Amino acid sequence: MARIWTPAQKTAIESRGVDLLVSAAAGSGKTATLTERIIRSLTDKDSPADISKMLIVTFTRASAADLRQKIFSALSDALAENPADKHLAEQLVKLNDAKISTIDSFYLDLIRENFSTLGLSPSFRIADTAEMVLLSKELMNDTIDELYNKDADSFSRFVECFVNIRGASRLTDVMLDLHSHISSYPEGIEYLKNSADKCMMGTEGD
Repeated sequence: MARIWTPAQKTAIESRGVDLLVSAAAGSGKTATLTERIIRSLTDKDSPADISKMLIVTFTRASAADLRQKIFSALSDALAENPADKHLAEQLVKLNDAKISTIDSFYLDLIRENFSTLGLSPSFRIADTAEMVLLSKELMNDTIDELYNKDADSFSRFVECFVNIRGASRLTDVMLDLHSHISSYPEGIEYLKNSADKCMMGTEGD
């Protein structure tokens, strides 16, 4: 049974010759819509696309694998109906090496291909979660020490907004939690700056 697409999904699937930005909530069918758009582009009889010229990224490995499998199935079905179609046969061959991956895998491949230009060792690797926690704490501790040494009085007043004297040892964890929270905002650190500006403007009134 053919899937029934919403008007917005149908527009995203069928639009050609323009740049598209599709914004939708989780579970609304973004991956299914993307998959259908790719399949229709590859099997278009008038102007078929080439999978080797596409960059397709998703958020999870499972989604990437599922997307690749669906494209394979669609191409196989199309080729079964048109066994003499050389384009479809080529797309099946190229699919194995097509750039279909998670966002982080795509960037990791870029770094691997350009490690020399970036001044990195060819044996570089991605730190695991435990290593990242230790590195984050080390960097935050160094930052806190630097700020204390630069202006102890001002920084002490700043610290008192977050922890009391007895809880000063918790400052590193508090700052890391704050950083993690702020990172969830699209504006990042600008969110803090904008909030501070609004607070300052508020003090100028009644």
